[in-house]
Amino acid sequence: MKIYIIFLLGLIFFTNTVLANKKPPAWLNEGPYLGSSPASFEIPVEVIATKIYVEIEIGGKPRRFVVDTGSPSMIDTAVVNELGLKVIDTNKGIDAHGTVVETDIVQVDIRVGDIAIQKVPMMSARFSASVPTKTFVGDGVLGSDLFPLGAWQFDLNDSVLRFNTSLKKLPHIKKSKKLKLYQFGYPYMPIFDVKFAKKARSKAMLDTGSPTFFAISSPDLGGAKKASGVGKKISGYGSPGGSLGEQASETELLQMELKNLTIDNLKLGRVVAQRRDLSPSLIGARMLENYIITLDSQSESAYFTEYSDRPLTKLSFGFSLAFNNNISIGAVWEDSPAKAAGLKPGLELVSINGVGVEFTKEGLFRIVSAMKGKEIELAWKGGSAKLAKKILIPVE
Repeated sequence: MKIYIIFLLGLIFFTNTVLANKKPPAWLNEGPYLGSSPASFEIPVEVIATKIYVEIEIGGKPRRFVVDTGSPSMIDTAVVNELGLKVIDTNKGIDAHGTVVETDIVQVDIRVGDIAIQKVPMMSARFSASVPTKTFVGDGVLGSDLFPLGAWQFDLNDSVLRFNTSLKKLPHIKKSKKLKLYQFGYPYMPIFDVKFAKKARSKAMLDTGSPTFFAISSPDLGGAKKASGVGKKISGYGSPGGSLGEQASETELLQMELKNLTIDNLKLGRVVAQRRDLSPSLIGARMLENYIITLDSQSESAYFTEYSDRPLTKLSFGFSLAFNNNISIGAVWEDSPAKAAGLKPGLELVSINGVGVEFTKEGLFRIVSAMKGKEIELAWKGGSAKLAKKILIPVE
């Protein structure tokens, strides 16, 4: 939940503590597992503000889930109660903004496409308890704990998610750039080597819950600056987003040009990134707008297939939204259309494009749709403005 529409992404990035026990819990060895093998599926995905949605079946009903490579699998507590699922453990973790969150863990049998996946451990969270989480998360999250089952391919060019227990049977592999993939224990989040400059190296996680091209941690940013790997910068102020721990506090924000970002042996060149306080750095969901990405745990490899050579930057109004019982301005960037119009964090909106704001599922989706346009008209008590998008940090 970070830059152009900052609402609920990054909501489920946990530093999991369940493995801190000397003896791992039994459920770690019980699942998830495939109902049969070999197995494969190709299912349609819907993308809303960089979040990737799929439909899966749980308890004989279709459910709307987010696919998030930076999160363990999660499920709405309302579904847990509906199905009478038994709590098998509890976990205390840290959300995307550093807030400690405690959750129950259940095991769930699901069907994705034509395949059954059994005993999937899922953290239970009260997504349906608030309008924003119910709207933008839905019934739960398919997370990185499923990756060891086979090869997963994220193809937004064709708007599909593919899975196959045999990597060779997936398309695009032969024309892809092969990268080293690291996964360190449950929940098996995908980690890559990254380089910001000759003497500035680190690791970053592929996180489709982060709506950026790249989010650089404060420690990595310090190293990149020392190695002259950082170019143009722009500051902002406001909330960096919302999460299970509610809306994050307002703070100083920073976007910058990474002059020569490399992921393993994939040279990306100039990329616009956003600073985040916590480690690790994140390879964000916007990378999927340029690359088909395949993750294969068994070979410890990933495959990036370029299908667009668009610059790794975006047009922006220069503000984000915050949802906390109303719809308001979350953050504003300097030298932006929003700043020039006098927008400030916390300013409560009353209409967008001439339509009154509504704190409902339909109202929130309408706002997200409006944010996709090249122009937007905002109104608040005592004022209004019409904004046109611009590139805040040009990347040549």
